[in-house]
Amino acid sequence: MAIVSCDMTCDGTGEIMSLDGGRSDMVTKERVEGMPDDGRGSGYQSVIAALEYNRFLAGPAPYMKIDKVSFELTTSSTPIRGVQVVHIPKSTAHELMHGKPSRIRRWDLVASLWATIFEIAERDGRDTTEMISLEELHMHHQAGWPPRPDRTPTAGITHAFKEAQHDKPDMSTTVPAVRSPHREPSRSGPTSRLETARIQLLAETRERGKQAWWQPYRTVVPEYFEIYLTLEPELSVIKTYAPNRIPGLLQTEYYAHTMISLDLADISPQHQARVVELRMRRQEILRRPDPPQLWAVIDERALRTTKSTAFMMRSQLKHLIKLARLQHVTIQLVPERSAEHAVTEGPITIIQLTETHKPNLIYLEHAAYGLYPHMSKDVDYFVHTFGNLAIKAWPIEQSIERLRSMLGEL
Repeated sequence: MAIVSCDMTCDGTGEIMSLDGGRSDMVTKERVEGMPDDGRGSGYQSVIAALEYNRFLAGPAPYMKIDKVSFELTTSSTPIRGVQVVHIPKSTAHELMHGKPSRIRRWDLVASLWATIFEIAERDGRDTTEMISLEELHMHHQAGWPPRPDRTPTAGITHAFKEAQHDKPDMSTTVPAVRSPHREPSRSGPTSRLETARIQLLAETRERGKQAWWQPYRTVVPEYFEIYLTLEPELSVIKTYAPNRIPGLLQTEYYAHTMISLDLADISPQHQARVVELRMRRQEILRRPDPPQLWAVIDERALRTTKSTAFMMRSQLKHLIKLARLQHVTIQLVPERSAEHAVTEGPITIIQLTETHKPNLIYLEHAAYGLYPHMSKDVDYFVHTFGNLAIKAWPIEQSIERLRSMLGEL
């Protein structure tokens, strides 16, 4: 299979040329063309994941830059970080990182790509302490190719930034109430004073959203998420239950990048990058002098890893352990057996504003829309559900120990 494409710099003969006009080593092309397909599975995915992780920490390093820097490094007579670098054209780099997981890449190409990415990161003054080492990369490269993991991240479960679907329900200010399982639906008739206050708060917030802080990101914010985004900086208490994903306020940038690329695969990479940027901006409320109290109950299923996610989860677990030490952050893990049938509606967020006279609100996140139930019975049900989950969860110190244990296993 020839790898020469429109992305590569070629002359009229189809030969690969370097960026300065000189001919590239044709052996590089032959090496990639000669990489065999291996039918033993997709274990090489762990190597791809490690390279992608390092590339992300490096900027992410553009393929054109990898092409240019690797060509420069080939002129060195001494190894670069223990690697005698060979030229990695941009299409070769793309093949090494995004090709078939069952295709065995030659170690000299993998190592050259690793060294080039590392060099780019150092030249740009980026922190390389979290990067995967050459020794660890080699260990995964030599580990063999076991069968494909039975369980991969579920792409069908989307986060709160899922773009509005054509058939999504009407998310007007007076949103429909959610029927609470095992409870009678609220009867029709005059609503209570508290329910009226919630409806009014939702209406006022939607109107204020037209000048809210998130407006520069409005092209990637679905309508149903506008109310929550407008209120978030004004909250004094945030309680959230996360069944499938780590809450956005606790995510590392790389975790957010990976999950958004899975959950929002139908939008452009540029839009995905804007969603990541918005999520990182939201986290600033945890670093301000008067941060809200954040209580996150996380289903242990959200922390499961495969070989392809181990590098991502390593830094994410370290981040959770670090955040759990903050006085205004409480993290509890709930065992799978306790959470499996507890909540079917998806992530639950209970929010409380600094103004004590304002009512508490519930935000429910679904695959393609969000809800803000205002009926008291529904609000009480979800508050009760969150409380039950917190009771069934591991105590705070034990939850931190479990996080450390998971990190140790990685």
